[in-house]
Amino acid sequence: MIKKIATVLSLILTISISSSSVIYAEVANKELLEGSMAEISRDLNKRVFKSSKEAILINEKSIVDSISATPLAYAKDAPILVTKSERIGRVTRNYIKELGVEKITIVGGLDAVSKDIERSLEKMDIKVNRIRGKDRYDTSLKIAREIYRTTGFDKAFLMSSNAGLENAVSIYSYAARNSMPIIWAQDENFSYQLDFLKRKKLDKVYTIGDSEKFISDVENTLDNYERIKEINKSDTNIDLINKFYDRDETKKIYTANVEFGKRSDSNEYISLGVVSAKEDIPIMVCNDKLTYRQEKFIKNNNIDDITEVGFEIGEYSFVNALLTKTFISSLMLIILLVIITFRAFRYQV
Repeated sequence: MIKKIATVLSLILTISISSSSVIYAEVANKELLEGSMAEISRDLNKRVFKSSKEAILINEKSIVDSISATPLAYAKDAPILVTKSERIGRVTRNYIKELGVEKITIVGGLDAVSKDIERSLEKMDIKVNRIRGKDRYDTSLKIAREIYRTTGFDKAFLMSSNAGLENAVSIYSYAARNSMPIIWAQDENFSYQLDFLKRKKLDKVYTIGDSEKFISDVENTLDNYERIKEINKSDTNIDLINKFYDRDETKKIYTANVEFGKRSDSNEYISLGVVSAKEDIPIMVCNDKLTYRQEKFIKNNNIDDITEVGFEIGEYSFVNALLTKTFISSLMLIILLVIITFRAFRYQV
């Protein structure tokens, strides 16, 4: 009996391995953008910005501020550039000169972008202003007000502080293209954010966050809102791409390798949102390897041009799926339950 089971399992595994998808490996144009934060930022921006009178400058470790700033950058038709806290690196400085920038908006406080950087920019005959709040939540609200003054908006995103960055990276390009601010909400207290959105009487507020308090406060304050389910490793952002993008318009995607469920460092994507918005190219949020749904999406939509930002993404395979921590944990639990059931059955007999 054990031999038969082993034979069947071996056959299934062999078939699965031999039928593992190779779609991703066969994509016609696949490019990897890598290097320092400044190099990735410059190379992304060069795709759509040959010159620009304005730019937005953000600390190269401030991915949360950059997500809030992405719709503002798009509204100003300005690239988001990165800097270290104390000095502008050579790569960014040279690119500022190449663009012909005359005005820069710094996002963040003095700890993120120092006063010395302001002075060095002014010495380059660049006008400088700064948007900063007492924290990232207040900063996002100030950016939203600036977007309202610049272009106005009738829709917005409200992002829970407990939502992983994969959710924000999934939507910030779409938000930018449609003049929708991304406002971060600290779940313990975000009454200022709710009051701001309520006063604007918007057509729609998309909310992303699954905590009970976040959901309750939104329900009790806003009328015209729509909850967007948080994505996770198995439920990718494919649904959001299908919801927000016309898939007949483009055969290209960007990939972003983001650690799911955490405020992980994803700083390679500080400049990606505004670039993908200008190109109207969606961002596929991945782990180290594609999921089955992602590989199927690439095949079904005839995606023929993929740019991997920061990290190379591996193709999907059945074996890789088997080796995930989630699958292994589930398998161990099933085996344990089978053993317990078998032993209980023996005692009864």
